[in-house]
Amino acid sequence: MKLTQVFAIAGFVLSFGFSQTVLAADAATADEVVKKVSEAAEALAKTKDAGLADFKGEKSKWSWKDTYVFVFDCKADKMLAHPTLEGKAVLALKDKKGKEFFKDLCKSSEGAHGGWVGYMWTKPGAEGEFQKITYVMSVKGTSYQVAAGIYDEKANVDDLNKKLGGKH
Repeated sequence: MKLTQVFAIAGFVLSFGFSQTVLAADAATADEVVKKVSEAAEALAKTKDAGLADFKGEKSKWSWKDTYVFVFDCKADKMLAHPTLEGKAVLALKDKKGKEFFKDLCKSSEGAHGGWVGYMWTKPGAEGEFQKITYVMSVKGTSYQVAAGIYDEKANVDDLNKKLGGKH
């Protein structure tokens, strides 16, 4: 093998490894999701309906890395702020395996610490079904729920819920 081929292969390997690291760094973590959803619940508890506009649009301060906080109302069965589902009924939505996961999101939001729910969903830019895990909590003084999700094939929802300290 020529020296130029060795350098070309080494360069490819290094750039591939670097791109994987960059992509991983751009992915939100479960801890970040809990923090951001908690902050969003606190903000909406103060602003109520007037604060919903802050959650709309790709440039929302509630969008970061590869995820975003969305807002829905279980009692009204309506998505209040979401890039593609805004205004739609949510309780009958099914994941790729037929699970009505918004019913689980509504139930998990009732606990003092909120909760994590796992379901299968389409991943932007990829083909197939992927495990998406979403953290949800209720907003005090409203009928709203706030949530954000991440794609993590290795995450265990039961372990994440135990970490929250609540019963789910």
